[in-house]
Amino acid sequence: MSGGCQIREQAVLHRAAWLVPVCTAPVPNGAVLTLDGRIVCSGAFEHVKKESPPGTRGIDHGRAALLPALVNAHTHLELSGLKGKIPFPQPGFREWLGKLIEQRAHAGEALAADSLRLGEEELRSGATGLCGDITNGGRAARSGVTRVERRIFLELLGFNLPSIRAAMPEGPDASAAIPTPHSLYSVSSHIIAECKRWTRERGLPFTMHVAEHPEEIEFLKDGTGFCRELLERLERWDPAWKPPGKTPVEYLESLGALDADTLLVHAVHMSESDWALAAQRRCTVVFCPRSNRNVGAGRPRIEKALCEGVRSCLATDSLASNSDLDLFAEAGHLLDNYPSIDPRKILEMITVNPARSLGHTGEFGCLEPGAKAVMLAVAVEPEASESSLSAAIIESGRKGAWKWVSHQPG
Repeated sequence: MSGGCQIREQAVLHRAAWLVPVCTAPVPNGAVLTLDGRIVCSGAFEHVKKESPPGTRGIDHGRAALLPALVNAHTHLELSGLKGKIPFPQPGFREWLGKLIEQRAHAGEALAADSLRLGEEELRSGATGLCGDITNGGRAARSGVTRVERRIFLELLGFNLPSIRAAMPEGPDASAAIPTPHSLYSVSSHIIAECKRWTRERGLPFTMHVAEHPEEIEFLKDGTGFCRELLERLERWDPAWKPPGKTPVEYLESLGALDADTLLVHAVHMSESDWALAAQRRCTVVFCPRSNRNVGAGRPRIEKALCEGVRSCLATDSLASNSDLDLFAEAGHLLDNYPSIDPRKILEMITVNPARSLGHTGEFGCLEPGAKAVMLAVAVEPEASESSLSAAIIESGRKGAWKWVSHQPG
């Protein structure tokens, strides 16, 4: 809640049965005052109404909860053209990757042409206002198609390459993205360490796929299995490389890549010591449980992460491994399959936590003064109480009982 608002222009007062800032406790009969696309005041309706200047336009959203737009911490929009092309579930990561490579080769240039637009439309229809988007090609770094904001990561590949420069694809927009390694089995340790130094120097997030499937664990342990076979087939194998004999998290620690700006994506196959280390280094873990199920990678231990106090986010991954990019559906999956997790924590995993992890604190993920007025109104039943509110929001959200809230047309 804020006071003493100094406003000289017309503003909009949004009122609803509940205000759910997420970063603070829900407020019954709450309101948000917006001006020029930003939140000026938020809190109890009567308080915010008093702070509203003459001429303020009022919008009553009735039996709804106002909350921030959702934040998808990890997706690959350029794969959106593959929606429905790969059947789910796949028996394992090896089989899924084979189908992905086949589909990408078949689609060719046509895949990238419309995928970004399709992906952004999927995000918008799934209540997402900000995403962490992974691209393999710099030319796909910008689109300007919809109002979904993107934190763009340029994913590097090259197990046998020595530097970011050597792995950087050609493209006019490559400089607009944050260079990021794909994984420990597809990128050299030199590139991983260099990417982390680059992001650390600039105060930017560092993200990569970590401990996603058993084949990755086997590869780092003894250098054998599917990951090595794949590298040799793609002529990316480095004969001088020696397996570190460490878990993925231990290996990243040895490379100096773990800190509060590190996002560990998937984290399905984590040991007890891995979780302790991730918590100690204050890393963020980004879970994509429906994607993991669909590609046969396993079930992430989300309860363990929360128990250890690890900042946790939910994401959808891509439409090559998921049926949609709907975070309400992802959150509903947790309600159904992780009943011990507090729904309030789940709501944080699709709003405030990913916003912080992507470096957008104060703009997304929380309805607070100064934040962007990118909000949702989600229908809730009259009997909803504060204790049941988060679950009710997720249930309504995945049924599509929500709408965008904006002071601007459209």
